[in-house]
Amino acid sequence: MKTTQPWLANPVIESVFIILPMILPVAAVLIFRDYFTTHEVSTLWWVILVLCIDVSHVYSTLFRLYWDRQTFQAHKRLLVIIPIVGFFIAIGMHLYDAMLFWRILAYIAVFHFVRQQYGFMRLYARKETHNKWRNSIDAIAIYTATLYPLLHWHMVGTDKIAWFVKGDFLRINLDSYDSFLAASYYVVIGIYVIKELVMVVKLRSFNIPKNLIIAGTFLSWYFGIVAFQGDLIFTLLNVVAHGIPYMALIWIYGAKKTSGSFTFGIKGALTFVAVLLMLAYFEENLWDNFVWNDHPGVFIPLADGAIENPYMLSCLVALLILPQVTHYVLDGFIWRFSKDPHSRF
Repeated sequence: MKTTQPWLANPVIESVFIILPMILPVAAVLIFRDYFTTHEVSTLWWVILVLCIDVSHVYSTLFRLYWDRQTFQAHKRLLVIIPIVGFFIAIGMHLYDAMLFWRILAYIAVFHFVRQQYGFMRLYARKETHNKWRNSIDAIAIYTATLYPLLHWHMVGTDKIAWFVKGDFLRINLDSYDSFLAASYYVVIGIYVIKELVMVVKLRSFNIPKNLIIAGTFLSWYFGIVAFQGDLIFTLLNVVAHGIPYMALIWIYGAKKTSGSFTFGIKGALTFVAVLLMLAYFEENLWDNFVWNDHPGVFIPLADGAIENPYMLSCLVALLILPQVTHYVLDGFIWRFSKDPHSRF
């Protein structure tokens, strides 16, 4: 059996920061089930999961595109136009209908989350011998791992979890079809397992990181949405499995590309994390002071209450959501810049 595995750079770093975040939180939920099923997202959990991971990972796009002089100069027009256009569209949408604004943003975010799992799977399958049927089964498997839980969420409906705000996902009254979709879900898992067994027997090959990515995606999305319907469990499994691997990938990319002007050791890692946390805290401080007023004990008080003027509020929301929107849109281009030899590892 082939022993060479298609790691991107460092098997230990990738195992800890890309693969384990998809699997370890699931194990924690199952081991400490009583705690996670009876607790909501406390202030401490919010700081750890939302502020330190979810919001922070958005700003890692700055390292990949805006603070990389070579990449920024090569794609300056795109990198400047997207935030400007996104800002004005966000203002118009929020002014027109705030709930519609959050709903559209939620679906854009979902697309981003789903595509990231497919992207990670393809990265670790890049050295496999090209085969149309095997590639198709891989793609169907990773999309099934994410789309079935999302369809279940839409059909069954629940007020216990939300992507951004309560009710942001549409309710589809097709819950009678959920059993059929669940059966199809398990059929896809069975087909994928059989395909991998055939590869082991015939090709004497087993892609460890790719299979762990796919298994981790199935586990984190199923347990986070279908098996349990609690805000803490959903946030934990959703955010950790997405945010930490994304930041790790940005870090690995930078480490491979650096010319020596920046140290990718402990000092560099602490600088990377500190910058992301600082930007995330600054953004959330503005959100909490002027929009949500949810965590006053965490942030420096800047205002007596939320902004009530609809025009001022829409402009501020558009400005604060801009890093997120830019992150979502640019992620479709981030690893595809053909002139950058490091972009696809």
